[in-house]
Amino acid sequence: MVMWALETKDYAAPGFRYPPRGGILPRHPVTTPVVDTPLLTGLIDHPSSSVRRCENPPMNVGRGGWSDFCQLLDAARQEYREFLVELGFGPFLSIRYVHVWHPLVRCWVERFFHHTGTFHLSTCEMGVPPVDWSAILGIRFGGRVPPSEPISDFEALEILGIDDPATIEGKKFPSLRVRYLKDLLMREMDEPPTELRYRQWVAYFIFSCFLDNDKSTVPTPIVGMFRNVDTLRDYDWGALTYGFYIRGLRRFSRQETISFLGFWRWDSAWIWRLTSRTFLECRTTVDCIRDADIVFQPYSPFLVERPKLSHLRIWIRSLRSWELLMGERTIWQMGGEAVVPVDPPQLMTIEGYIPRAPSDSYVEGIDAYPDLIQVDVPYQEWFKQVSLGSLMSLHEVKGSRVIGGTAMDSHVFWSSGEVDRLQSEILRLQLELSVSEDRHAVEMDRLQGEIARMQMEEIQRQGEMTQMQADLVQRQRDVDSRDTELATHIASIRRL
Repeated sequence: MVMWALETKDYAAPGFRYPPRGGILPRHPVTTPVVDTPLLTGLIDHPSSSVRRCENPPMNVGRGGWSDFCQLLDAARQEYREFLVELGFGPFLSIRYVHVWHPLVRCWVERFFHHTGTFHLSTCEMGVPPVDWSAILGIRFGGRVPPSEPISDFEALEILGIDDPATIEGKKFPSLRVRYLKDLLMREMDEPPTELRYRQWVAYFIFSCFLDNDKSTVPTPIVGMFRNVDTLRDYDWGALTYGFYIRGLRRFSRQETISFLGFWRWDSAWIWRLTSRTFLECRTTVDCIRDADIVFQPYSPFLVERPKLSHLRIWIRSLRSWELLMGERTIWQMGGEAVVPVDPPQLMTIEGYIPRAPSDSYVEGIDAYPDLIQVDVPYQEWFKQVSLGSLMSLHEVKGSRVIGGTAMDSHVFWSSGEVDRLQSEILRLQLELSVSEDRHAVEMDRLQGEIARMQMEEIQRQGEMTQMQADLVQRQRDVDSRDTELATHIASIRRL
């Protein structure tokens, strides 16, 4: 928590900003230590500490080449896009590329705590259920775990058809520089598709959009999954991309990286309701989010893949790591009640190659759910004890109050909550309308499919009737032939 001592010239008139494009400038900051909670420890080094001190955070960048890939794919032959659609990435490729403001993402991800694997808002915590990942990006869950066995540098280059040894970086833990693969695809953009080029395009797509790291490289073991073009249809792309995103959040929370890793741009779909001018305002908006402002689960059942996956406690395979998904902490988001979960285990992420998921007494699916919650414990009381609540404080200054750098009188301050609630209600109704339209489109597709199926059945029945009529005519001919033979036989007997 920080308290400011302001000079007389910082007199705050309601409705004005000080300075016009930022927060109140401190004269004599008085900082108190950030206090840990029973659940969240080591907070002095956590990204949220800069929020509590009202400091501008270090510059962050988002790693990944979504924009580069979109431009390259638009200029390439149509067959490559069609192949990615065949692999199940059609909905994702239909997402129009947009520029995402890094500070807007920062104000959200700095509230992710690796201690619980969730985002801590002022009144509740929110996880990242696989159902959200699937519904927003359209990437399916389910399939075979991609191989991640160690392979040699030469084999990795051979799989991707690259001749330049400079593509490989490092000796003990070799990695592949993604830009070399991009340069190769640009040179051969107009060449006719081959099995090798299909594998190269899928590899660049996955590497650049989902698996990029601080150095824009990927470990060579992951290259092995692109050895056979036919097996690409069987992989669990949802778990692979989702797991790497969760891993990136945990690394950011531990201050192991200052970059946003994985497909971090999807965060904008979560925080699209935040309209703001400055970074400090973004933080204030997030700080003021309450339960009533959150649409926990707006998706139609027709639009989501594997919804039960978000209820479980399971290990998700990432790029050379395992990430623990604790579904008991997202029950509220899936339409259930707000329940108090048990403390998370100490082991929530495992770095390095492990062929099978680690064993855990609770990793048994929904049957273990009763043992994962604390019964008869009020959620709000528990959350106040173990979490941080609001990170930003309301500052009293001469003439008014200041929150997020904007001065406002008491009436405006308290009525702003009602304005925010009405805006949230409007956005919720707009979202429901959008979901209803999507549901109607899905229902129309289902009805058209049903009509097509009934038409096919009718054609099949008509074919069967035609065949039956032909069989009946043939049987009648056989009967007539036997009658003729019988009459001839009777006539012969009479002559005798």
